[in-house]
Amino acid sequence: MRFCIRREIDLANIQERLYRLKGVPIELGLPPELNVFLQERYLLVEVARTVKELGIPVRSVHAPHGHLADETFKNWAMGVIGFAEAVGAEIAVFHPEIKSKKSGQSDQASALLNMKYVQDRTKVVIAIETSWDNDRLLTPDEIMEHHLPMVLDASLIPRPEITWIIESYSTHLVNLHLSGIKPGDRHKAQRQHRPVDSDSFCLDLLDRLSELGWTGVVTLKYMPWLQNKSLEDRHLLERIYHHNHISS
Repeated sequence: MRFCIRREIDLANIQERLYRLKGVPIELGLPPELNVFLQERYLLVEVARTVKELGIPVRSVHAPHGHLADETFKNWAMGVIGFAEAVGAEIAVFHPEIKSKKSGQSDQASALLNMKYVQDRTKVVIAIETSWDNDRLLTPDEIMEHHLPMVLDASLIPRPEITWIIESYSTHLVNLHLSGIKPGDRHKAQRQHRPVDSDSFCLDLLDRLSELGWTGVVTLKYMPWLQNKSLEDRHLLERIYHHNHISS
């Protein structure tokens, strides 16, 4: 296992978002709004240059939330892939959109063809992130049905299903978005994306993946004000699980 932290960037304020992460492995989150990405993608050359100057290993690139089934997907997705190649990322993460009222199997088929088109033109792994609702164009079950590389967000999936995915689909799991969930808070946003040492389930997952010999990427996805904690945890977990791998 290799550990990194999630870092979303503002393309217009690159230095501030990346400077403190010199040498730290990250998942680099591009602007989530597709229109913002398209307007500012000319700045990606500067982002790639800054990443290289700071020696930041980019494990994965998180794409904007554009629709996988749209005819425009190939164009903007290839821009994401070109950037991922430029910064040396091995994974590009895409979100399946919420289905429209008119969506059917044809939309899912279009998305699958679009992703195959992109995958056939790069060595970067095109992976789909999980969301736990039936309104998504690709549910976790459908990601598995079509044997697609998966990014499992452990803060969004019920725990029995997380365990089942780990046990049955670890060979296709390329990235685990990991954070603790604090029980009892009133607001969902305050419950998610807590440090992993606050939630024993997270550590149990890592232990099981280590037992399975899984070699993918673990992305610590903490609330923005917990960045220092995420840096500390990444370093500690890297030491623990690298040592365990050596010992085994």
